[in-house]
Amino acid sequence: MRIANRIVSFLIILSGLFLTFQSSNLDYMVDGTPGPGFMPYWLGISIALVAFIPAVKTFTKFASKLANPFKAGDFTNFFIVIGSSTLVMIITPVTGLLVALGLMVGVIAKLMGTQSWKTVIGLTVCTPVLLFGIFVKVLSVPLPKGIFGF
Repeated sequence: MRIANRIVSFLIILSGLFLTFQSSNLDYMVDGTPGPGFMPYWLGISIALVAFIPAVKTFTKFASKLANPFKAGDFTNFFIVIGSSTLVMIITPVTGLLVALGLMVGVIAKLMGTQSWKTVIGLTVCTPVLLFGIFVKVLSVPLPKGIFGF
């Protein structure tokens, strides 16, 4: 398992660095706001750094020695996130990105076991408000709008 983790980590690090390198062909800033190269640049660096963590862990004594550490039910959360992300891509043209992401966070929270409806509704409302504040107000990044106008 250690060898497989090292290989996969190395490939992901290379992918992140490739993304960062390719983003240099795009404008980083346009008229004082983040341009099309801004997100891929930082995303590539983030991917490479995050993939570096499990690569380092494979050289410690704490690395898993199990032949197959996964169980049959371990992929439930994975499919919840993938399904929710797919739905966001489908409904964004209708609802707008902020509403779609808010709904996604609420659905994920409920399906992954959040018991309190207050928490789910709070996350569903606060996520788009926070994203609006960061991206629209602070960074002046236009986001896809739906039929509701936001």
